[in-house]
Amino acid sequence: MITQKRRFLYQPNPLSSIICWSWTLAVFFIGVIIWLEITHFQWITLACFVMFAFISWSEIHFRKISIEDGTLVVGRIINPKWLVADLDEITNVQTNKYQLGFVAQGKIYSFILPSNSVIEISSLIAEAQNKRRN
Repeated sequence: MITQKRRFLYQPNPLSSIICWSWTLAVFFIGVIIWLEITHFQWITLACFVMFAFISWSEIHFRKISIEDGTLVVGRIINPKWLVADLDEITNVQTNKYQLGFVAQGKIYSFILPSNSVIEISSLIAEAQNKRRN
């Protein structure tokens, strides 16, 4: 069992990521369109670029998977404890190079993570399940 809190940054499943980042890029393109229509830089263009930077930062920073004391906590942008599950209750763990999928509380979850995070989370889940069996 791990004794320290581990945090991982993630993106939601591929389809949700594409939709979310498309809306984020729409804010950026609205700023560019306003800038090119007016032909010189205005405060509204700056506001669109600042809003784009803030939304991008929050989409990266607030999506976290935390593992501490045998509990997996997945936080979204608005809901920091969206999913709380014990590691030994997670089943059907599927991994690809950059994707982690599992079933928890009767629902299927899929996340995009760096490859080293996928390896570490899947090994922590496997370790917790092995301890439960023994």
